[in-house]
Amino acid sequence: MKYALLAYDLDSSLDELVAEDKAALHAAHSMVRGAHGSAKMITHYRFRPPRLTTTVRLTADGPLRSDGPASAQSETLRALYVLEGADLDAIVEFATRLPALQHGVTVEIRPLTEPLTH
Repeated sequence: MKYALLAYDLDSSLDELVAEDKAALHAAHSMVRGAHGSAKMITHYRFRPPRLTTTVRLTADGPLRSDGPASAQSETLRALYVLEGADLDAIVEFATRLPALQHGVTVEIRPLTEPLTH
C-alpha cells in the first residue's frame, strides 16, 4: 500500500536553523531515502515557503486567485513523501527515522488510493 507523509513544522523551528545545521539535516535525510524494513520511499518533495503559494477558489463571482496558503494555520507544510510499505507499522517506523523530527517537525501519515487515469 502507498502512503503520503506530510511533514509540518509547527513552530517554524526549521527557519531558525543556521546554514550549517540545514546542510547537516539534508545530509542526514539522504540516509533515510532507501528501503527500511518493508517501507520504501518512492519520492520526496520539499515545499517552497508559504509566501510563494497561490490559492484558487471558486466564488459566486467566478474563480478567485489569491497569494498565500489556503489555510491560516500556524504550522507550515514543509515536505511530502510518498512511501510504499507492507503495513502502517512499517511506514510509522520509517517516519521515526526522518531527521527533521529532531527539529520539531510533525509527520502526518495518510493512506493513498491508486491513481486515477484521466
